[in-house]
Formats: sequence, structure tokens, C-alpha cells
Amino acid sequence: MASNSLKSAILQPMLKKLATGFIVLIGAVLLFVALSVLPIDRFDYRDQGFYNAMELRLDSLQKGEAPGSQKGFSIGYAKVNLTPTQRTATAGYGNRKGKLYTIVHDSIYVRTLVVANGKSKVAIVSADLLIIPPQVTALLQTELPSIGFSLSNTYLGAIHTHNSIGNWGKGVVTFMYGSYQDSIVHFIADKIKESILLASKNTLPGSISTARIPLGKPLRNRIDKDAGLDSLLHIVEVKRSDSSKLILMNYTAHATCLYSKNLELSRDYPGRLVDELEKRGYNFAMFMAGAVGSHGINTPEYGWDCIDWMATTIVNKFETQRHYLTPMQNDSTLMMYRVPLELGKPQVKISKDWKVRPWIFKAAFGDSPNYLTALRIGNLVMLGTPCDYSGELTHILYENAQHKNLDVMVTSFNGGYIGYITPRNHYDVNHYETRLMNWYGPGSGEYMQECLNQLIDIVSN
Repeated sequence: MASNSLKSAILQPMLKKLATGFIVLIGAVLLFVALSVLPIDRFDYRDQGFYNAMELRLDSLQKGEAPGSQKGFSIGYAKVNLTPTQRTATAGYGNRKGKLYTIVHDSIYVRTLVVANGKSKVAIVSADLLIIPPQVTALLQTELPSIGFSLSNTYLGAIHTHNSIGNWGKGVVTFMYGSYQDSIVHFIADKIKESILLASKNTLPGSISTARIPLGKPLRNRIDKDAGLDSLLHIVEVKRSDSSKLILMNYTAHATCLYSKNLELSRDYPGRLVDELEKRGYNFAMFMAGAVGSHGINTPEYGWDCIDWMATTIVNKFETQRHYLTPMQNDSTLMMYRVPLELGKPQVKISKDWKVRPWIFKAAFGDSPNYLTALRIGNLVMLGTPCDYSGELTHILYENAQHKNLDVMVTSFNGGYIGYITPRNHYDVNHYETRLMNWYGPGSGEYMQECLNQLIDIVSN
């Protein structure tokens, strides 16, 4: 009996402490949930303050005076090696967790076209990166004036290879893409400036032709196999007075021939594509990722064979459809707008109906400014977005532009990043593009589509 009393005297305080600790733990969990989780707000974006603010901003652009145009374009080009001297982390697949690339399979570059019409000039830049990092954009804003340019006349884009260099992101992305290194950010910005400066120094008179060629074979919708696709291959061809030929291609298939286990530095299929174009007679070729949201490659091959297949399929299709190229006639308009994009509070989902509070997202990713860009060159309108913009959202833009006798090309990754922008009807689909990477709520796709449509209207005046 004495022994049982002794055990009870020892166990009871222990059980009380365990129970108290368990209650405190449950309370802490409940408090954390209450402070960090909210239900999804399924608002109509047209009823939100950010929509009204964006409408006013776009309306103010329409009241401005568009830059005048002169007869004819002068075009320059440059390619600058972006391959670092030391290995870096790779950017493109989170499960690599900052692993360094093993070898350089093919070097990476910055490619630039500078277009001038005697009164205005614009640099079109494409880097062999996953995206143009926001930290690089912020540095360019400060440093571009030293070479006679600014972000207001520099149109940024990337090829979206998932096997390029990392170490340029801050916040939670350092876990996925390697710790932030200021030297990498400066290195990228310096190479972009170098390419712009070189291109601006070799401009010559030139003519521009454009084309849109249907190319659905190597493409699939990653969210819904029965949903729509933007299968158009966009082409801008330049013939200069010295007989040199330049070409810019834009396509919507993600550059993901190489899987996450492959740690070799590579431009993926866009790199093989531009190399093949230069082998077939172009002095200079560049590529810009199009509306790649929800659009993946659809190939019979994988890895390096996929890269070869994608490149040869695109080039061969282009060569059989060259007759689609249409010269610009008597229009040397050159204007660019870079417009701050108003957004609502982020709604980063943890399930179908629940999100983390905005302060948690901002603490993890930061709060960098984002812009829409619209560049008109003759009858071509290039629309730049700070996201993986869905190809399902481009058809209305094409229709609007066609009514105005304009040709539209959409590009992604223009110097900011706000995740995937997809149609509202996919919002509740359990797919990483719509569950993990759609950060700004239902209707964000339609909202941005409306903004881009208004930009088409503005540059058409």
C-alpha cells in the first residue's frame, strides 16, 4: 500500500505537467492557426480598390502624348556570355534545394536587340535564366542611366530554362534556389548592361517582318488536357542594310526537357533552337518565353533528346511556313509603357478554401514592385508580364489587336514575379500551378487580361 501511494505521489504531478504541456501545445497551435490562416476571399476583382486604382492609372496613360515616329528603323544586336566563373546553385526546381550545378553543358547568354526610329530607342533583352530576378531589376533601375537607358525603354524577358544559375533570390526562395549572393545579382545586371551597350553601338537601318505560325504538336495543357492552348509560334525577323539577318522567336512551351535530377548548366530547348537558327543562316537569334502558364512540352523524347526534338521541330515548321512572314509597311512607330501593376492582398493557398495571411507571404517572399510592359514596334505589340502568364488568356488579346491591325506577342518574366496567372475556371483544381503558385486569388487571370487589353488600346492610338 505504501508503495502504491508513493507511485501515485510521483505520477500525479508528472501527469499534471504532461497534461498542462499538452494543453499549452494545443493552445499554441490554435493560436498560430488563428494568426496565420484565413478562408479564401472569392471576391469579384471589379469591386476591389486595386482594380479602381489600376483603371485610373491606365486612363491617365491614354491622356498622354504618344512618342512621334520617324521613317524607318535602325536595329542593333549583341550576345554576351553569362556563364559564371564559379559554380552556383541552380534555379528551376525547388526539390534541388540549392544544389550547385555540376558542369557547364552549354553556356548561357544575355541577348539584346536595340531598336531606334530616329526619335526613340528601346532595348529588348532576353537572358538565359529562369526569370529576370526582381533584385536584378532593382539594380538596373539605378544603373541603366549610366549607359543612356532606363527601365522605361528596356523590355526585359527570359527563356525560362530550369537549369540556369540561382543565388539571386531573397526570402524563402533561398531554400529552393540557393542563398542570396549580391555578387551574382551584380554579375547578371552588368552583363545585361554590357549587352545593351554593345547592341546600341552597332545599329544599322533594317526592315522588320513578323509572323504567327500555329505549332500545336509539341505542346500540352498541364492543368487540363481538354482545355485550350496558345499554340502560336511568334517570329520577328530583321534584315539589315549590311545583309545581316536577325530573328526573335517566342513560344509558350515550358523549357523543362531536363528534369530536376539533372544538374548540368543548360539553356534547355530554347538554347538549342537559337543555335540551330544561327547554323541555318541567321547572324543572330534570340528566344523569349511566351505565355507559358499551364503550357508544357509534349514530346516523345526526354532529356537531351527532348531538347533536340523540340528545336528541330520548331525550326523545321518555321522553314516550311516562312511565307507567313509579313513586312511592316510604312509604320515606324516606337513606344513603350512600363506601368506599375496594382494587386490585391496575396492569397497563398494551403488547401482549396484556406490561405495563409498576407503578412506571412510577405515575410517569406518580400514585397517587390511589379509592372506590366507594352512595347509597340510598327504594327507589333509586345506585352510583358511579371509571372507565368497562362496561354489560355491570350486569345482575347489577339482578337482585340487584330481589330486594330496589330500583331500581339505576350512574354513572361519581365523583371518581377507574382506566381502563376491562370483562368478563374481552374482556380480550384488541385494542381501546383493553381494550388501552390496562384498567389493573387480567383480572377487574377481575367484582371490581368483586362489590363493588357487596355494597354493594346493605348498603344494603338
